[in-house]
Amino acid sequence: MMRHYELYIFEEDVARQYYGQESKLFYLFLEHDKVSGSQKEILRKQIEYITKPIPSLLLQQKLNQNLGKVDEYRKKKNTHVIEMVELDSKAELVIEADALYLTAAGSFEVETMFFEILRKCESAFFAFSIEEHRYGWLKPLKQEDFLRTNQL
Repeated sequence: MMRHYELYIFEEDVARQYYGQESKLFYLFLEHDKVSGSQKEILRKQIEYITKPIPSLLLQQKLNQNLGKVDEYRKKKNTHVIEMVELDSKAELVIEADALYLTAAGSFEVETMFFEILRKCESAFFAFSIEEHRYGWLKPLKQEDFLRTNQL
């Protein structure tokens, strides 16, 4: 079964504000996926406002640094692929200007390799799967960070 994820980078203040309320962020994207017309445009603008552009060059460099020597890895422009034949598993990461799109099949190990690299690049990466209703931060805020901002 194929797994599809979308990944966005949230503005730091939004990530802190919605810590523990990730379902609200997920439902914003879910609603955007369902509606059309002017309602879709309004939701798209809201999403643009709370998310940051993808630092494509930085991500390309980090992926190349971390995966360049891995035999199962290959890249073509903004598409990165890890295919592990022995595990019958494959993950494809596409880097766009506003989001990342990850498609995976087989072992969870292949997508985890991408997630591990991405979470070191940016602290507020939010990933979700519309089909599976799964969502969360790649790198959860530490409780002490959360408490520190609430005490200000």
